[in-house]
Amino acid sequence: MKFRYPYTLLTITISLTLISWGYTGHRTIGKITEHYLSENAKAAVKDLLGNESLADAATWADDARKYPELKETANWHFLNLPLGLNFKEFKKMVDTMKQANVYSALIKAEATLKQSNANKKDKINALKFVIHFVGDIHQPMHVSRAEDKGGNTIQLNYDGKGTNLHSLIDTKLLEHEGLKFDSLAIKFNQIPKRKIRKWQRAPVIKWAWESYQISSKLYAEVDEMKSNTIGDEYYKKHIGMVEERIQQASVRLAGLLNEIYKDGYIQ
Repeated sequence: MKFRYPYTLLTITISLTLISWGYTGHRTIGKITEHYLSENAKAAVKDLLGNESLADAATWADDARKYPELKETANWHFLNLPLGLNFKEFKKMVDTMKQANVYSALIKAEATLKQSNANKKDKINALKFVIHFVGDIHQPMHVSRAEDKGGNTIQLNYDGKGTNLHSLIDTKLLEHEGLKFDSLAIKFNQIPKRKIRKWQRAPVIKWAWESYQISSKLYAEVDEMKSNTIGDEYYKKHIGMVEERIQQASVRLAGLLNEIYKDGYIQ
C-alpha cells in the first residue's frame, strides 16, 4: 500500500528542512571522525576551523542555504534517481547528470581542498561541505526518488506521532535511542579494523550506490505495508542499518581527509 500525498505547502516545507541526518546524526559523524584522523589531517582541520570541532561544523551546510550567496547549494544535499537501476546504469546516470547533486558537490568540494591557489575562506567552506556531504550521501533517503522528495511525502505514524519516511530514517530512529550526539558517538564507535579498511577502500560512487540500494528496499517495505502505523519492530529492524551508515560515513570522512592531507596542509 502506498501512502503518498499531494505536494502541499507543508510537504514542500518539510522537504526543504529535513534534508539530512539532522543535528544529531551529522554531529555524531563529526565526533566519531575525529578519532580516525591522522596528525596531518588534524592539523589541517585545526588551521581551517580554528576552535570549531568537526561535530560543530557538520551542520553548517544546512544553514548555508539560507544565505543569498549560497542559496544554490540547496540542491547539493541529495541525488534523485529512478528505482530499478543496476550499478552500471546507476553510475552512468550519476556521471552524466547535469544538475548539481550531493555526489558532484562532494567531488567539487574535495577538489577545492586540494587546490593550492584556493583562498582560505573557500577552503573553509569546502571543508564544511565535505564534512556534511559525506554524511548526506550515506543517508539512504538522500539517494532516492524525486517524485516523493526523498520520502518526505510518504506519510507514516511512528511512536504515536505523524512523520514521514525521510524523517524516520534520518531523525526518528536516532531519537528513539534517547542519547545526545556525543553519547551516540561513544556507542557507535565500536568498529572493527577490518571493516574500516574495507569501507575506506570503496570509492565515493559506491557510497552513493549503497544508499540507493537501501532506499530501494525501504520503498519496497512501505509499498508492502497494510497500514502506515509502525512501531518498535521497525526500529529494531532498521536501527542497525542507521548505525552502520553513520559508522561508514565517519571512517570514510576520516579516510578522505587523511588522503587529502597525507603530505600536510595544502597552502
